[in-house]
Order: sequence, then structure tokens, then C-alpha cells
Amino acid sequence: MNDLQKYREEIDSIDKDLIELLAKRFDVVKRVWYYKKEHNMPPLQAWRWQEVLDSRKNIASHLGVSDEFIEKVWNIIHDYALDLEK
Repeated sequence: MNDLQKYREEIDSIDKDLIELLAKRFDVVKRVWYYKKEHNMPPLQAWRWQEVLDSRKNIASHLGVSDEFIEKVWNIIHDYALDLEK
């Protein structure tokens, strides 16, 4: 097996892990939705969203990942999570 194939297999494995982690995250989002519904809380709490976004961008920055990229990705994740909470 050549190096390129090894790299591709490593990427495939990481992608699978990412998808599994997203699925776990959205399972927790569903539990959050249920909690918020039981306690008459709105799906979006702007202060919490800003806290999450700032934290993830900070982590990304320390790991050498573009915070602009992370903001785009987390906005997509957040939009999907809000859709689940409706």
C-alpha cells in the first residue's frame, strides 16, 4: 500500500469518528430540547450560543485551526441543533 492510500484511509477513519461524535452530540441536543421544553425555555439562548462559539474558536486557535472555519462549521451545527429543538 502506498503512502497516499494510507493517508486516505486515515482520513476516512477520522471522518467516521467525526460523524459518530456529531451523532452523539445531537443525541444530547435532543435531551437539552426536552429539558428546555419541560421548563418553558426558548430553544435559543443567545448568551450560551456566544459562549460556545467563543470557546470553540479559542480551542481552534490553540490547535492551529482557522477560527473563521470553526465559526462556519459551528454555525451549521448550531442551525441543525436548533432545527432539532423545534
